[in-house]
Amino acid sequence: MALFLISRPRGADHLRNPAAIHGALVDAANATAAIAAANALAPDLNEPFAGYTATEVAAEAAGGFTPALVQGDVVGTAYGARRGR
Repeated sequence: MALFLISRPRGADHLRNPAAIHGALVDAANATAAIAAANALAPDLNEPFAGYTATEVAAEAAGGFTPALVQGDVVGTAYGARRGR
């Protein structure tokens, strides 16, 4: 399965959740399944990744990959500066 980065779309600050979990890295068959997999990682937050973007970052996850939640900015300030933000 492909590896997806789940992140808040640019300019969608209203999608932040109170637990400060702002992203996830999951393996899934497609973007829709990736969002569902990310939501399953945090069932107590009631679908925290609704409205988020799933970006394929690798054709397949490496052996031993474990899905993960990301606290704070997924893309980060440094990356944003490099892309001319």
